[in-house]
Amino acid sequence: MLSIDHQKKLKQLEHKFRNADWEDNVSWQTNEPLALIGRTGSGKTSAAVEFCRSHERRLYFSFHNLTADIAPRIFSLRQPKIFSDGFAKDWNEFFDVLKKYFAGAYHVLVFDDLDDRNDREEFHAALQSYMAADPRRNPFVILPLRQSESLLLPCFHAFMRTYTPADLRRSFPQMTDEDRLRLYSITDGMTGLLSYYDASLPFHENLIRLCCHDTYFSSYGQQLLQERFRSPEGYSGLLYAIACGKHKLSDIAAFAGFTTKKSGTYLQSLCNAGFLCTKKERSTDKRSTTRYFFTSGYMHFWSRHLMLSQPAGIAEDPSAQRQARNFIDHVLVPDVFRSSCERWFHDHKNHYEIPGYSFSELFPDETGCPAFDHIYRSGRKHCFLKIWTDLDGRYGAADFSLLEELSVPISPFYDNEYFLFSIHRFRDNLWNLSRKYDNIHLVEARFLAY
Repeated sequence: MLSIDHQKKLKQLEHKFRNADWEDNVSWQTNEPLALIGRTGSGKTSAAVEFCRSHERRLYFSFHNLTADIAPRIFSLRQPKIFSDGFAKDWNEFFDVLKKYFAGAYHVLVFDDLDDRNDREEFHAALQSYMAADPRRNPFVILPLRQSESLLLPCFHAFMRTYTPADLRRSFPQMTDEDRLRLYSITDGMTGLLSYYDASLPFHENLIRLCCHDTYFSSYGQQLLQERFRSPEGYSGLLYAIACGKHKLSDIAAFAGFTTKKSGTYLQSLCNAGFLCTKKERSTDKRSTTRYFFTSGYMHFWSRHLMLSQPAGIAEDPSAQRQARNFIDHVLVPDVFRSSCERWFHDHKNHYEIPGYSFSELFPDETGCPAFDHIYRSGRKHCFLKIWTDLDGRYGAADFSLLEELSVPISPFYDNEYFLFSIHRFRDNLWNLSRKYDNIHLVEARFLAY
């Protein structure tokens, strides 16, 4: 059983909706629907369906594979008890019948898969009129959505939180930190992907099961692309190029066989859709270069190992399995752990700042000290960050001594704060050193809130 309680979140939102008129500090000022926003696979539909089961007066409708003009007829045919005189011809008639049936009593309505409709103006207008007609906040309307721009009417927005490694620690207490990071790196904490993981099996066996060609895990990436692009196959070459380590526009274009102009246009579309992000990095000649990276560990893995695989895929190929495991351990997990460590530092750095100053980053290549991942400066004070991302390393006092030798020419020891991060637990001699000197801070994976 996974640990995020979406039902608790929906009940809290329902309370906000029903009591916003007289409770302080509630931004829900009008009788508006709840836009429950989250990526495909984040658990929106299952949360809404489960929430409906706890209400006597509740109705769930889905626009999946339905045009908006035919939807009121289909919806009414599925509720013969309410629409006893036959199906509703349009949305106004549909909501008129609901108004008479509920007669001012509190009720819950869910309209799912509205993102798929581009002919929803009449539905939005009728729904807005339906909710505005009852000032007592009697209809609680939930609209599960992938993106907020799908709506043409005012809504109260709530976002679905994905699972974190900390959530997985509570859900799978027997799982090692290494396997927890592996699982998180290939699922992004998405409910739809995590639900297929069998905690009674080792990670490598789960990976084989997940990567079978007919599983939801294998088809999820294609589904995401199809939701955003009419011709998703046109983007496969670019995604595969980046998954293989090509990050500069010219390298990506050459690898995919596209012109630089076409590649730039397609890459921008992938960025706009949330699949990629850009980073400015300095090249060896100190010039700034734009590089492209995946925003999702799952999409990175899918693009590299599943997108172009044949039906047998990883599940039946031991060599492909070894490659996939190496990719997870040496590419995905380091990326996830590194970003988690950086986020932890930025969340906690105010505790170590000199009043009146803010840390500004010094890149290691500028200081002549590439051993550190980041160096931050605030006046005379420096923060040195070292992130060890390997899954099988344990570090002690000798490893710190080498780092200290490299940092002292930049700034004296007592003007420095050292933040050392490791997936594994540190050796006892390094813990003893950190107790002796209060400027040595050790952060293990189990301490990160992610």
